[in-house]
Amino acid sequence: MKKYLLIGTLFILVLVMLYIFMPVAIPSNPLTTPQEYLGIKPYLNIGDLVIIVPSSTIIVYLLGVQIILLGAYLYKNTKKLWGLSFIFWGIGTVLAGTSYQGLGYELKCSGYEYCIFTSWLELSYLFVTGISIGLMALAFAFDFAVKKMRKFLEYFGVISIVLYSTVLVIGSVIENSFLISYELFTIFFMPIFIVFFVINIIRYRRKQSIIDRKFIVMWILFLIVNVAYYAYYFIGITESLYMNSGIWFSANDVLHVGLIIWFLYIRLGVSKDLFENKSSK
Repeated sequence: MKKYLLIGTLFILVLVMLYIFMPVAIPSNPLTTPQEYLGIKPYLNIGDLVIIVPSSTIIVYLLGVQIILLGAYLYKNTKKLWGLSFIFWGIGTVLAGTSYQGLGYELKCSGYEYCIFTSWLELSYLFVTGISIGLMALAFAFDFAVKKMRKFLEYFGVISIVLYSTVLVIGSVIENSFLISYELFTIFFMPIFIVFFVINIIRYRRKQSIIDRKFIVMWILFLIVNVAYYAYYFIGITESLYMNSGIWFSANDVLHVGLIIWFLYIRLGVSKDLFENKSSK
């Protein structure tokens, strides 16, 4: 009980520190006024509330609910670490959807001369999703890894949460945009997915097991989704597509639609085999 109380206290402490040290002095890049911000995105007014990119908001909320339901399903059916990992991931997705999409204008532009780089909800999203990946490392270690690799993943799961949370808080305190960016988040956590992928390949070559083959496919799909996101992002066609056709489909939409498909694959193609997979000895 004391352990869980300490974990809960530290969790709340990080969220409070991110709120207190929310870096409002970092402007958006490029520098954008609230009027310019609304000029390049679709939005609707609900009373005095401005909701930006409504279609994107719906997509990301659907994704968040999908992940939380998957997490609850896994948690209920004995895979508690996997379940907790996905529940945290889903909560993070909802937080991201509120700030990057739905209430982005209200949180980052309204009342400011120039829109700011981030919001407390975005920082909370990075923090909560980091916890999700740390829990995933623990879950993966229990189901797939052995000996030194299991210990490595277990240590990584705990240390990564502590280390990334520290980096995130420091980035907020010193107002460094890179330390609190999604790009750093990707750099920080992507290597662990590569480790997962390699372990599943090694196991599959040795055991020819169905679960390892499905996980290999799962990690390849995850890579494809992330490559598609960055490719679309760096091409930079979102605003021009909107201005020329009135259609809003951003890099975030590419990511979220891809993740909806990815999590659907996990639910329909992987989860039942995961229940039957015994812990590595």
